[in-house]
Amino acid sequence: MNIIKKLSAILLAVSMILGSSFVKNADDTYAASTYKKELKLGQTCYYDIDGDGDKDSIKYYVSNEKLMLKVNNTKKVLLDSYSPDCFDIYVRIYDFYKKDKSVEIVLEWYEYSNWGVKIYKFKNNTCKLSKNYPDALLRNYNSNTGVVTMESYDCGNFSSFAKAIGAFGCYEKAKIKGYNVSNDKNVKTTDMVKQNKYKAAKSLTAYTSTNSKKKAFTAKKGSILRVYELCKVGNSRYIKVKNTSGKYGYIKVGNSRIFTKDSIIYAR
Repeated sequence: MNIIKKLSAILLAVSMILGSSFVKNADDTYAASTYKKELKLGQTCYYDIDGDGDKDSIKYYVSNEKLMLKVNNTKKVLLDSYSPDCFDIYVRIYDFYKKDKSVEIVLEWYEYSNWGVKIYKFKNNTCKLSKNYPDALLRNYNSNTGVVTMESYDCGNFSSFAKAIGAFGCYEKAKIKGYNVSNDKNVKTTDMVKQNKYKAAKSLTAYTSTNSKKKAFTAKKGSILRVYELCKVGNSRYIKVKNTSGKYGYIKVGNSRIFTKDSIIYAR
């Protein structure tokens, strides 16, 4: 387990100890520990999930070593393989966007150094939304905008960047409104990554933007860069970096490593 995940695992353990403590900022951003209801394994819960005034039947349970979710008469597989000795599981009802009448059923699962988030929305007997965020932790959400923030790692939805920069953490955002979801293509890296000193394995050209060929600067082999953002532009990928002179630029990355493997993992 790399040091980024080690420290995140410590933070995760602290947040689990704190449990469902209420945290709210002035802009209506809530911590992930603020939810409407937590379900218990094997027990049926009744909650109006689609705003029609009728309480829906919700239950998650184990069947044939699979973790299952049943909402009214509809079943979904939460995890293909589940062992209570290996997993910590939380299934909770959230209201990520207070301006619509529907709520979300969220699975958060942890297995040693692996984890993930799955978000579901139902209307009566129909699953209208099913989104999987592997290698991610639910951090917070803004109930005014429907924006959900997850801390994602190098085996998650931005895993393609790991081939170029190695291990990383980033803040992945999803905007949920009603039964629709949109995901950001550009994500900011975590503070730990921003403090990392990445050493260029070869000469690298940084451009002024992801859609420009105007050069911002050239990073010579062995020079130090900080990585601030990961960007998906169509089928291309870029990283936003800052050099030791304080200049920012965007470097196009592919499937080969652009930083040396002995780059400092965490530099204070």
